[in-house]
Amino acid sequence: MVIASRRLTLPHIAIPRMVLAFWLLHLVISLAYGFYMQDHPELPEAPWFSTPDWAGALAHWDINWEMRIADQAYGPEFTPQTSAKFPLAALTARLLHQVFGFSVQVALFIVNKVGVLAGFWALWRLVARLYDPLTADRAVGFMACTLFGTSFIYWMSYPDPLFLAWWALAFTALFDGQPYRAGLWATLAVWTRPQGALLMPVFALSLLIAAVRVDGWKRALFTRRFWQQVLSACLIPSVALIAWVVRVSDVTAIPFSPYLAQRDVRQTGLMMPWQRIYERIQLMLSQTQVMTPGKWLEAWQLLLLVAGLLVLLVVWWRGRLRWELLLFTTLSVFLPLLTDIFAIGRFSTITFLPLVFVFIIPPRRRWLDTLLWCVGIVLSLLVMLSLNITAYQAGYVP
Repeated sequence: MVIASRRLTLPHIAIPRMVLAFWLLHLVISLAYGFYMQDHPELPEAPWFSTPDWAGALAHWDINWEMRIADQAYGPEFTPQTSAKFPLAALTARLLHQVFGFSVQVALFIVNKVGVLAGFWALWRLVARLYDPLTADRAVGFMACTLFGTSFIYWMSYPDPLFLAWWALAFTALFDGQPYRAGLWATLAVWTRPQGALLMPVFALSLLIAAVRVDGWKRALFTRRFWQQVLSACLIPSVALIAWVVRVSDVTAIPFSPYLAQRDVRQTGLMMPWQRIYERIQLMLSQTQVMTPGKWLEAWQLLLLVAGLLVLLVVWWRGRLRWELLLFTTLSVFLPLLTDIFAIGRFSTITFLPLVFVFIIPPRRRWLDTLLWCVGIVLSLLVMLSLNITAYQAGYVP
């Protein structure tokens, strides 16, 4: 008698050369910048930095809030910035600090670099599944060297690359017909970035449309298999997100604190994304406003966002892009526009939007890919210097 055994299948992990090459490039840039700033402590804006060493030089801006959470946890002594941060990166950094004795700054550096490698690898797997390995190589290049000028999230110790890994793995599992695994990846996503909450409605809608195509509306809505898939993909991440929102809202006494605590909700309320885009354009076109380098960069990012979404819409219409990725990208870039923040380039970097050039540049013109990657690297270096060196302040908030 042959007894069949059920084995837990694990994903085949093989790091493509393009992924490894860009990860090593970003690692070199990070370390070179960090040690240079360590040797020249007179250059940075000293009050912003946690420590004068190389790891502290890479922990500027939003990462300071991640360090505070990792060091002191969430508590009644909060600011809107700390209450808006999601816990996974800080929790992981705290674990590395307690188990291995790394400083919080070094721990966040490790979290970032693991996230960069995992994010590029997960993106490569997703694009290779949807298209082919060559397209996946190009996709990693445009994500790593984004023309938004925000590749500094891969160099400094931002937790954002982790989110790229989670949503790419979640969509890969969903498209492979593994809703339970997609739900587990989505659970990590909702604890990493606020845009993680957008995965659940996209998953549910995708599963509904797939069921309707097979069984029709009436049979699909009353099919046990359909509800099993929806619950597998959405139940655990939804519970995880609700628990987190309730916990932080209770600590901060601000309802829906992780989403509305960037500014006091009683002062600003919400604004439609297109209204904020319109106001931003009006501000940039105002004759009374001086167009600083930071405002020019924001204008470029806004133009790239709008044009990129239009191109992705056309690509989807021609049947070359899954509508789930288009919807998730659109919602992800519109979500921060609901509040009083406009770090749109950074938020767009961790969506499908930077890959728009894969669809408009012919694969045979690889030299143009390389040229745009170099432009993205140079632009991001200039932005990083303007953010962190006092003499080069350009008036841009990441």
